[in-house]
Amino acid sequence: MTDHLVCPVLLVEDEPNALERCRQIVASHPRLKLLDTASSLSEARDKLSLHGEEIALLLTDWQLGDGDASDLIRTCKDAYDARSMVITVFGDVTSVLRAIEAGADGYLLKSGTDYEMQSAISTVLDGGAPISAAVAVHLLKRLRKPAAVDAAASLSDGDIRPQLSDREIEVLSDLARGLSYKEVARRLNISHYTVGDHVKAIYRKLEVKSRGEAVFEAVQGGLIEIDPSE
Repeated sequence: MTDHLVCPVLLVEDEPNALERCRQIVASHPRLKLLDTASSLSEARDKLSLHGEEIALLLTDWQLGDGDASDLIRTCKDAYDARSMVITVFGDVTSVLRAIEAGADGYLLKSGTDYEMQSAISTVLDGGAPISAAVAVHLLKRLRKPAAVDAAASLSDGDIRPQLSDREIEVLSDLARGLSYKEVARRLNISHYTVGDHVKAIYRKLEVKSRGEAVFEAVQGGLIEIDPSE
């Protein structure tokens, strides 16, 4: 999506205060317009039937009263080619990976500031895949197991797998720590467009479609090492 396009949003949230907060975030974002809201999965499905062809972005809580949002995310992606971002209090690895597998383009904790959420939404609109720093660190802690060492050893034993360049590893390591494209660009003294090009190359080489999947594959393959205490 480009800056001049206004993105219609379906907002799914069952907690009134959180719903109002997200309403304000959407209302104050220059690239968004609120199309409709829902407070349950069943209601969200009805809204999709009504507005499906218009919706370009789904902002949803992960765990709602009638289940998690995995099927909703999958439907938005497969049936309507809409992007999606989870905004939730659930930062456990199981929830994160289920959301990623369903096709979520971003995963944020509600503890983030309004500015962080607006910035993350912009990243999603630009094709990125933001993940809260705390979630990324937790993910790395859980994924850095002996299996990663075994996978790295298999590479040296002749297992053919796409390798990342030194700069791509730098970029992915920073993104795994929760840095935005602009923050990575400043740290590496390159443009954020160049960061985007590196990310596209990373996704292509690892055959993934999101930041979370890229981190998972890279850690499992021993391609990146991040200090979880950072």
